[in-house]
Amino acid sequence: GISYVKLTGGDPALWSPLAECVQKIKEQTSCRVEVISRHPKIAGFARQLAQARVDMLNISVDTLDPDLHRKITGVNDLGGILEALKIYAGMGVPCKVNVVVLKGVNDHEINSLISFCESAGVKIVKLLDLMTDIEDGTETFVQRMRLLGFDSLRELYLPLQNIAENLRRRAINERRFQQPGGLGNPMLGFTMKSGLEVVIKDHHAGAWYGSICRGCKHYPCSSALMALRLTADARLQYCLFREDLCIDTKLVEPQRLTDVIASALRVYDEAVFHQGPE
Repeated sequence: GISYVKLTGGDPALWSPLAECVQKIKEQTSCRVEVISRHPKIAGFARQLAQARVDMLNISVDTLDPDLHRKITGVNDLGGILEALKIYAGMGVPCKVNVVVLKGVNDHEINSLISFCESAGVKIVKLLDLMTDIEDGTETFVQRMRLLGFDSLRELYLPLQNIAENLRRRAINERRFQQPGGLGNPMLGFTMKSGLEVVIKDHHAGAWYGSICRGCKHYPCSSALMALRLTADARLQYCLFREDLCIDTKLVEPQRLTDVIASALRVYDEAVFHQGPE
């Protein structure tokens, strides 16, 4: 019953089987396959992934300023990432750019980022509000935020209503939808005259929660049950906030693996929608 698969690039040294994996999924299933990467070396796999019929390349770009990009990500590779986008779009691979909107940091660049993506041939720009509660979980970006002059992620949070209203005035079409599979946050999509769709993800719109969320100190959170993630170390991870909410497939006997995966997917089948955190 799986309809949508996301593959994360991870370590470039492990990318050689990536196109083959995409091709096998496309040949043996009816799934949409999206490859996610933040590494400019993904450009070198454009031809293979295009031939494997990948459905989308997903790359994060929070700024067009190389110095700010280095401060946000810790890596000086913006030029390579932007070039990779152009290469994939030029080969006809649909591209999606994720932008986390940070108050006082990159919110003034939204129009410039949209214009760049229009000129590069990007299909979708997704504007995400900052997941401020993630600093209370197992993943923390507070140290990097201090490099930007902030002590807490909450200082960087910007509601996206005004941005959405500005886009609404410029758009030729608007839709409300959820990600493939029906989970995640309800989102707004604004189609520009260029054909680019700008998507707004606001976690206040609500999300889906399951049995594993009961008693969690983070509930309600901005992540909830969006996807079952297969990590580079072979764990099935439910949640971005708690590493203990996972299944280590390396510890599962091969003959039980199918049943274990089916059990994990039932958590998503039985999920219930609730309004997001205030």
